[in-house]
Amino acid sequence: MQKLTSFDKKCFELAIDTAKKTFKHRNFPVGAVLVIDNKIIDVAGNEIKKEKSYANHAENMLIYKNAKLLHKAHNQNKIIKLYSTLEPCIQCLGISVTNRVSQIFFIQKDPHGGACDIKHDNIGVWYKKRWPKIIHCPYTDEPKQLMITFFHQEIKNGHIRWPKIMLKLLK
Repeated sequence: MQKLTSFDKKCFELAIDTAKKTFKHRNFPVGAVLVIDNKIIDVAGNEIKKEKSYANHAENMLIYKNAKLLHKAHNQNKIIKLYSTLEPCIQCLGISVTNRVSQIFFIQKDPHGGACDIKHDNIGVWYKKRWPKIIHCPYTDEPKQLMITFFHQEIKNGHIRWPKIMLKLLK
């Protein structure tokens, strides 16, 4: 396992706190933190239910909101890091690559939609050159427990299929 610095732990704790807030608003409990040169820039939670858009994942929200800053940071050769409570899906990974995120840290593997194990040697040269360092850090099981609670609540609310699939995968 990657040795976490106190700063990494601070970023993960902030991401977890954000995931808890999104959970309270009945959104899928994912939180993410954007960092440039070891300075926390922004935090975001998943807002799919709130905004009725499947693009509103926590990681995407951060990059959309901070696109100009990311562009500037990349041009100044700054290190851009993304911390997430959940392994990024293919759209979050894609937007991270195209917006020059240098490193992605995540706590919980996503057995349903995680994309960080994609073999990037089979895609275009441009992507290969910009592929971030991806680090799985099973720092705590708190994100997993939040998701399990969320899926049980979804089942109680009548949303059965996806929550049952996820609960089975998370065992």
